[in-house]
Amino acid sequence: MFVPFISEPSVERRKLWRRKGGGGGGRGGGGGGGRTTGGGTRDNVYGSTAYGSGYPGTTGRGVAGRGFPFFFWPVAFVGAGSYGGVHHYQNSEYGRADNSTRPGGAQVTATFTSSSQGTTFRILSDNTTVVSLVESIQGNCSSSLQSTDISPSPYVGADQGPPLPEQVIQYYRASSVALSLDGYNNSAVFTEDDNAADTPIPTNIDTTLLTCMNATIGNEVPLVESGAASLSPGSGIHSNVGLLGIAGMVWLLSSMV
Repeated sequence: MFVPFISEPSVERRKLWRRKGGGGGGRGGGGGGGRTTGGGTRDNVYGSTAYGSGYPGTTGRGVAGRGFPFFFWPVAFVGAGSYGGVHHYQNSEYGRADNSTRPGGAQVTATFTSSSQGTTFRILSDNTTVVSLVESIQGNCSSSLQSTDISPSPYVGADQGPPLPEQVIQYYRASSVALSLDGYNNSAVFTEDDNAADTPIPTNIDTTLLTCMNATIGNEVPLVESGAASLSPGSGIHSNVGLLGIAGMVWLLSSMV
């Protein structure tokens, strides 16, 4: 099986999640002005460094007006202050970085430091997703981690601290999950030019841990079965699928595989 190179356009990988299974399923009714919901599968969870990547059949930067192929909302970087490029400002649709009404719960981040080279990676997503991925990465990548005592912390926006948009080296699941690298500064994320070249990822990092985390996220990021959820953003910041709803669906799927 082939995992796409970080910073390259998405290359699809087919492998069912060993514990939590499931795919986005068929398209269903979507909220937010007729947006479609569902249709994403594990084949197409990988995006690229671009915010707005990881949407099946859709290209270009930004997430404004898009559907919800995996039910989860794209990550939000903007908090009480301002930060990022023009395409990072969709808080009128999805709420600020600390919006607690998003599917899966408010955003949190978890930090993973390499045991050999001091490389630090971070994951940003909703609470349910990050808690699940922390468990998976602890199990799959422990030999490369400085410590497996990892607890998610609230994320209130890039103006308050990392992860920052320019530090992201890979998006997943319709940009609803971000993997970042401390010290990386990709200025291409601040332009509206889809052809802008990404800053090369440093070579003096722990690529073993990076490869393990990238594969684990692709294989085990939570997916929701078709018909299991219905998002109704309305004005853009409300959902009828909260933290307990998503957690319950993930539990249901895990009990079926």
